Amino acid sequence: MIRRREKPDGLPFRVYERKGARVYSIGYKQADGKWAFRYSCPVEDRQQIAGLRAQAISEAALIGQGVHTTGQTDELIAAWFEHQQSMPIGDPNRRAESTLAENKREAENLKKAFGHMDPGEITKADGYAYLDACAQAGRAAKGNKEMALMHLILEHGVRIGRLPFNPLQGLRKLKTRVNKRYVTDAELDLAVEIGRLKGGPRHIVAMALKTAYLCTRRSVEVRAIKRDAITADGVLWHDGKNKDKPPVLIEWTPELRATINEALQIKRHHVAGTMYLFGNMKGQRYTKGGWKAVLDDLMFDCVAEAERRGISFARFSLQECRPKGATDKLNAGHSDAKDALGHTTDRMLGQVYDRRQVKKAAPVR
Repeated sequence: MIRRREKPDGLPFRVYERKGARVYSIGYKQADGKWAFRYSCPVEDRQQIAGLRAQAISEAALIGQGVHTTGQTDELIAAWFEHQQSMPIGDPNRRAESTLAENKREAENLKKAFGHMDPGEITKADGYAYLDACAQAGRAAKGNKEMALMHLILEHGVRIGRLPFNPLQGLRKLKTRVNKRYVTDAELDLAVEIGRLKGGPRHIVAMALKTAYLCTRRSVEVRAIKRDAITADGVLWHDGKNKDKPPVLIEWTPELRATINEALQIKRHHVAGTMYLFGNMKGQRYTKGGWKAVLDDLMFDCVAEAERRGISFARFSLQECRPKGATDKLNAGHSDAKDALGHTTDRMLGQVYDRRQVKKAAPVR
């Protein structure tokens, strides 16, 4: 147990110094009573004492951040996540929970590659070696995302004094081909038809796919939508990544109202709650894994039925319904596509969501 200091000495918590007759020592005592580090020098060497004192204060600050100066990169990765979780909800520097969940999955691969290394030993060549391995494995896009996360974590190391500079600064990403998948009307209609036929979870997922299309929403927003978001004027959607953004009201159309009513009427277990619009059979929010399992079942049934009918069908996800909705709005000449997506600029609309194969324009005169 750490007792109160007998007199203030200006040192951080758990840092203690001792000036003996011949030796000066300073160190950091952990909760278990063991020294995390301890340095000593001759008591008459004032210059070295000043240096050791400054070093001890600096290292104690790192330990307070969850990082040791002799620790490995896996420790720095854990410290970055702890730093993110410590930020108050609503802080603009805190990442969305869905983003952090994805980052934790990405960090597992980073730990395997860099976790055993000292952060100071990582070089830009190591970053390129990682990207090259990802390219050979056919996961270039994922490799780019993981390296972006690694750059962010190392930058946190610079911020807290663990590193003098970021070794991945200026690292060039792999070139990738953007998937411009456009879900056709026939594919979406077949998914809705099969969902109704199979009922239960598949019916829930099918109605969610159609709602995501009609409202141009992200998958996380659709899975999280609650029934109290249904208003007299339409469905009120909150941004799934930035809670500070104003909500988007998607106004009623006969098709949207019919879709929402159908989703509300799907029978669930008698113990099911009534909070989530697209909750599972128990009324709870679908986990990412649970949703994927039901969607896989629905897509498997759709592929089988398409083969039986001799028609074209390709599997699609909830996330691919958003660009379909944006593209169809652009094709229809709607001027509110940017507002429907909840973006403040046209950049994301043009680069990410516009899947038109042919763009039409009137002549000058």
